Amino acid sequence: MKNNIYFFKKGFTLVELLVVISVIGLLTSVVLVSFPTSTKKTRDAIKMRELKQIQTALRLYYDIYHQMPVNRTPGFGYCDDQPNFLQEIVDAKLWPDNPKSPSEGHYCYYDYDVDNSTGALLVVTLESYSGTDGILGSCRPWAAGESWCDKSDNNYHCLCTPYSPYW
Repeated sequence: MKNNIYFFKKGFTLVELLVVISVIGLLTSVVLVSFPTSTKKTRDAIKMRELKQIQTALRLYYDIYHQMPVNRTPGFGYCDDQPNFLQEIVDAKLWPDNPKSPSEGHYCYYDYDVDNSTGALLVVTLESYSGTDGILGSCRPWAAGESWCDKSDNNYHCLCTPYSPYW
């Protein structure tokens, strides 16, 4: 009588399972660490794109009415958490409703008047950027320590909208 018993391997060994679980855990941790940074960068891209569109609406408003919307808070920035923010571009049907930042940080506006080369300034606070030059296309008209869009280390994205016809 033969006593040879053959065992057929069915399934995985404990070592193989532990290796697979550790690899999955490692990949998950890499994705979870990079996810918050990528969502901040996405929100920043949305803010910058929308701010550029608001700037276009301001230029159209200037072309039509030969003035920029008024400063509702003279001496200070007028931001989207205040009532009737840029209501003029909404009333002129150049923007669907009062602009509002999609996340942290507000859209702000200040009109430096026709005598200043900066013109109307639009500002938003970015979540994933900090530096002295600003992102490409951001205007930094002042020296460090002078204003919110100066050349100091900050996370503002600023768009200058000078008074001039755009045709």
